[in-house]
Amino acid sequence: MIVVLLSQSFAPEDYAIGTWYMRNGSLSHSGVQALSGAVTGPDLRCSYGGLTGEGDPLVADINGDGFNEIVFSSYSPARVWAFRGSDCTLLWNTSISTTSWGTAAIGELLPSSSGLEIVATAWNGNVYALRGTDGSIIWNRSLDGSFLQSSVAIMDVDGDGAGEVFVEATSNLYALRGNDGSTIWSRSITGASHRYNSPAIYDVDGDGLYEVVAAYGSTLVVLDAQTGSLEYSVSIGSTDGSPTVADLDGDGDADIVIGTSSGRVVAIDGPSGTVLWNVGVGGNNRGTPSVFDINGDGVKEVVIGDASGNMVYALRGTDGATVWSYSRTYSYEQSLARKMGDIDGDGEIEMVITSYGSRVGSSPMFVILNAVTGTPEWTYDVAGDGTEGAAIGDVDNDNCMEVLVVPDWTSGGGLRVFDSSTPISDCDIIGYDDPTYYEERSNVRTSLEVMVIPGGLKISTLNAAWIRIYSSDGRLVRRTYTENGDVTLSLPSGIYVVKVEGRNLQKVTVVR
Repeated sequence: MIVVLLSQSFAPEDYAIGTWYMRNGSLSHSGVQALSGAVTGPDLRCSYGGLTGEGDPLVADINGDGFNEIVFSSYSPARVWAFRGSDCTLLWNTSISTTSWGTAAIGELLPSSSGLEIVATAWNGNVYALRGTDGSIIWNRSLDGSFLQSSVAIMDVDGDGAGEVFVEATSNLYALRGNDGSTIWSRSITGASHRYNSPAIYDVDGDGLYEVVAAYGSTLVVLDAQTGSLEYSVSIGSTDGSPTVADLDGDGDADIVIGTSSGRVVAIDGPSGTVLWNVGVGGNNRGTPSVFDINGDGVKEVVIGDASGNMVYALRGTDGATVWSYSRTYSYEQSLARKMGDIDGDGEIEMVITSYGSRVGSSPMFVILNAVTGTPEWTYDVAGDGTEGAAIGDVDNDNCMEVLVVPDWTSGGGLRVFDSSTPISDCDIIGYDDPTYYEERSNVRTSLEVMVIPGGLKISTLNAAWIRIYSSDGRLVRRTYTENGDVTLSLPSGIYVVKVEGRNLQKVTVVR
């Protein structure tokens, strides 16, 4: 199979496909890379030294040349950096005045301009928008407060082709116009502890419109993304973490999961706001949960790290029961990274684990964990350099993913990219060839099988069903009904996510 990764304008909705546009890779914060790879050990493709930080590195074609670049907003020096993905050569770097701890985001803010744009936060309360072509600053907006460490989300929620910017400051959650940084709406979050929060952007209630899902203090809110109006709020306990959106219980609806500072993990039904489960694991679970069916049993798992207890937990999505736990050296804000994908192409999911601070004894600072068993597959000793932010993406455009890691804010070890020691190309997309079945209560089987045909797709569900087709940047491009279980659709070339409404069925496919 040859996968052609076409350029995107925004982060995909459910999981990254080749790129890594924002914190945890997608608008849902799932932390999953769908494009597989062939990275079987600590083989460095390239590196760039002398940087520190806490946010994720990003992967996207920011200058429109057809090749992916790497973007990183560093703590010290306080700059936004762009590197050539193939060899880590520096393309440009731009000062943003003061320290940056959050993850930047990439998106289309100026559709008439070449390339994409980057938005980064700074500790002085400012937000900066930069051109991907040369790093020049488009606008610089001062928000309230001076301890801005949250990460940015960019999405075109009103459908005009230009992205809006969503970010939490000290006293308000903001939606900003991408072209000039002016306020569309803001919502007061005065007195909240939310320095490290990042909002998720998702169609939580299935109405075809986006919501903003954010947490602050002891409250999780779901807001209309276009107006900022409150749809509902849920008391969850003290948190300065970020929510993740996924269908945890297999009912076809979106759910929300978030960790708290008191060691709880809370799952919420997306459309209604009803708490599904609330379990206690660890001491401080403020890291963003990552969500995927890691063991292939048809049930998604929630993976979260305890920032104070040196643990990573995999919890069953239906009830929060512990599947496995793994002990690691202290990781602080990233809470042991937990980015997931089929890193080595063996058909099983692996997980990226980073560790903040100085090396303790013989414990390595970077670990690739088998997500099925919770055991290490291989490690990399960075000789005292703590590692913090991580990402998984196709940096060299070989249609296989690579693993990226950056140092914590104290060590200055620099950007590192791990790749296969043997050149390989055209890797699979997770779930591409896997038929998915759903057994209804009436014992009438519904399936989802997708066949690529010239100019489109042939889809079979066995029985009558509504089908939604999403583009790789998360846009709903087609909604259709099949009476007899078969439908043929004409679609332009691209990567699509095919979903059956009301079922936990979806597949990623490629139209050429």
